[in-house]
Amino acid sequence: MGLVDTEALVLRTYNLAEADKIVVCLCRTSGMVRAVARGARRLRNRFGAALEPFTILRITYYEKENRDLVSLSHAEILKSHFNLSQNEDVVASLAYLGELLIEFAPPHEPNEVLYRMAVACADAMAGLPQETESITRYFEIWILKLGGFFPDLKQCAECGTGFDQQEGAYLNAEARPRCRRCSRGTGAPLSNEARERLLATQKLGPADYASSSRGLQPVAKAQLANFTEQMLTGILSHRPRGLSAPQ
Repeated sequence: MGLVDTEALVLRTYNLAEADKIVVCLCRTSGMVRAVARGARRLRNRFGAALEPFTILRITYYEKENRDLVSLSHAEILKSHFNLSQNEDVVASLAYLGELLIEFAPPHEPNEVLYRMAVACADAMAGLPQETESITRYFEIWILKLGGFFPDLKQCAECGTGFDQQEGAYLNAEARPRCRRCSRGTGAPLSNEARERLLATQKLGPADYASSSRGLQPVAKAQLANFTEQMLTGILSHRPRGLSAPQ
């Protein structure tokens, strides 16, 4: 307890009372934190533009035992993405990524890999705004993987037979892949092209993944979107807010 100094990614803000804000941050060393920024709604305030979503900050906050909210005392901008505010697709996608982080990241539980992945995806969208859809798919897949929900896509979930380079898979209700024999051709199809893209997320960063996915066929693109939607909706028991259909 006491003062904490850490790097943080702003996910969302809420108005509180007449002059304050609640800031939801994913912190590098302390996980998901909800902080009260006193006076942040006043015209002249010490936080300035630091509390915009997906700004990377160096923050100092004070926490008390048995209190969910911490008190934000200092915020210094390390990196901002203010230039993206005019791109509606990117703004909507970043808000969606923030929603997923809030859903999946437990409060006050640090996760260095999750933090770095979220920052890398935000940076990739800033550098490649035209690839927002692919970067969003990448983020969804990684948040499933880090949560322990991502299935083994190299073999049939029922018989254990490995998929070859020509064979597609069929997803059951839990989005587990099955071969044609076990599935009898029923379930949501997942082509080899789509399955290869899913596996590629384990080897590539978000920007490289997006660049290498530019030639993806529309059918495979739709299958990827359906796969992540099915997984996320099943885990959360509701359709994630901000989830959009493939473009």
